Amino acid sequence: MRILLDHNLNWRLREALEPHDVKTTRQMRWDDFDNGELLKVAQQEFDVMLTTDANLYHQQKVADYDLSVIVLRAYKNSIQAIAPLMIQVLDLLDHINPGETHYVYVDDTLRSSDQRRGKGTFAVNRQP
Repeated sequence: MRILLDHNLNWRLREALEPHDVKTTRQMRWDDFDNGELLKVAQQEFDVMLTTDANLYHQQKVADYDLSVIVLRAYKNSIQAIAPLMIQVLDLLDHINPGETHYVYVDDTLRSSDQRRGKGTFAVNRQP
């Protein structure tokens, strides 16, 4: 599977995603693109994009793209905080479909916080 790491993720996460073909937005020279531009170009070369941008769900209608998005939710964006989520990501890659957005949480406390705040897939009024 071809995976794009958004600019907010550490490039060293590539190792945790082997044997998949993983590139960063910086490698692709796309790190200055806004989310709409990024999804548009990424769908041409990638199957999945990983990001920590929890607001992407509100900003873009991922279902319109031939690409899946996995939003990684941890308390920090450091590799130490994000790396433990890669096991769940690898499992998710086995059954993810284009146009889907999935959230992977570091713990139930953060998931509950998102739910209370109406963030991500817990949003009531989603903007396209």
